[in-house]
Amino acid sequence: MALLIRAEDAAEVITMEEAIDAVEAGFRELGDNAELNAPRRRVMTREGARVSVHPGGVPSLGGIGVLAHSEFVAASSENQTYDHAGRPCVVLFDTKDSSLKGVLVGRFGVRGVPATRATQLRTSATSAVGTRHLAREDAAVLALLGAGAEAKYHLLAFAAIRSFKRVQLFCRTPESRAAFREEMQPLVPCEIVPMDSPREAIEGADVVLTATNSNVPVFDGDWLEPGMHVTSIVGGNVGLMNAGLIKQRRREIDDATVQRADVIVANSREQAVQDQQGDFYEPVEKGILRWEQVGDLSDLLTGRIPGRTSAEQITLFKNNAGQGVADIAIASRIFDLASSREIGIEF
Repeated sequence: MALLIRAEDAAEVITMEEAIDAVEAGFRELGDNAELNAPRRRVMTREGARVSVHPGGVPSLGGIGVLAHSEFVAASSENQTYDHAGRPCVVLFDTKDSSLKGVLVGRFGVRGVPATRATQLRTSATSAVGTRHLAREDAAVLALLGAGAEAKYHLLAFAAIRSFKRVQLFCRTPESRAAFREEMQPLVPCEIVPMDSPREAIEGADVVLTATNSNVPVFDGDWLEPGMHVTSIVGGNVGLMNAGLIKQRRREIDDATVQRADVIVANSREQAVQDQQGDFYEPVEKGILRWEQVGDLSDLLTGRIPGRTSAEQITLFKNNAGQGVADIAIASRIFDLASSREIGIEF
């Protein structure tokens, strides 16, 4: 028998901390077996309907399978939005005998903050893993650029990996900043302070987190100070370019940020090359970055590449595309927790 598990039920069993640990286990195992993950692939209509598939396997957690999700993309030169989206679906198999373990349907999140995006939990957990291994241990101030769905989950994830005392928040409208603070302040132990500009938000921060839907850089890399860590989540939009919906590659950080970073790590360098992702691809084209300078998260976790080696270094983690190994890690953990509590529909 297999289980059908709804996202509404999964939110009652998994915590952000468990999701972060599962994702780290997945990427660490990937470091020892490159066949456990394949880069995300997408197909897209000229009108903007898009399907993404993420295959992966995590034998230590007993699962192998694929996540599929679809959304309708509306893009401009400044940002892109997803006004319509189908419920994502994970098909999970057992690594021991390849039997079907279950199907997990919906936008998976944690209790208290409903997920409104297909991959909020996985994206935020992955950002937390990279940041946990690159940011200074004594980081106390977080600059958060963005106040949407991804920013909410990222704040929960970052509060789980560092004892931040203060969050300096910026987004484009005062109303959104105020609404974000009202909703999220009761959920985290650090003080959330709305700021009037991205520069004010970054000033004095230890960690800079960009969790936006922007298509253009959201801060000036010259504002960064020694010892800061930057995490950025925007990936690429080569599909939108090929479909004629947008003219330029998508960016969330600028050339100065890439140029000033002493350590650069991404989820997948292969994905960045495949998708011609602007945050890396354009600096490479300009000759200010070499692909060899971009390390993979799996190699960081297994010690094949060094991370931060001094308190003065500027580090950059680019959560450049969701990887199936992370999706399957979380799905496997949810499946085990749901099974032990007899949650789900047998079929």
